[in-house]
Amino acid sequence: MTEARELLIDWIRNAHAMEVQSEELLVSQLRRIEHHPDLRDRLKAHRDETHLQRAILEDLLHDYRTTPSAWREAGVRLMALGQNMFQVASNDEVVKGAIMLASFERMEMSVYRALASAAKVAGEDALVDIFDRLYAQEQVMATWHDEHLADLVRQFVVRSELPDVTARH
Repeated sequence: MTEARELLIDWIRNAHAMEVQSEELLVSQLRRIEHHPDLRDRLKAHRDETHLQRAILEDLLHDYRTTPSAWREAGVRLMALGQNMFQVASNDEVVKGAIMLASFERMEMSVYRALASAAKVAGEDALVDIFDRLYAQEQVMATWHDEHLADLVRQFVVRSELPDVTARH
């Protein structure tokens, strides 16, 4: 096996772990969102999309006769737990969560762009289309965050000023 192909497989394992982390973050956020139905609905849809992305990466790994890394998955689950604990302790949890997820989308976009480039170098042209499609899905979600963050912040600030109303979720 060539070095380029070995790197590609390793990076697919990393991407799989990244999607595990993303799914953990989304599930945790969804448990606590109460007052933002548009955000909740969009995150549910993206959670489902993330689950499918993870399955695609698992299939690719199986095609290469390997499996996801249990160690990497355990590590990213711990990171997601830490990120979620930080948010839960915040008075502005919904805003911090939206910002964190928006930045995570940008990271995922970069990972899929890098995977597409690595696939080209490794001569795995069929994978380039897959990674480009995953990139596009993450880009759609990142754009959604961009278009809705100002409104989410406005809603949060308005709710914060109301007496006896919890704005954090």
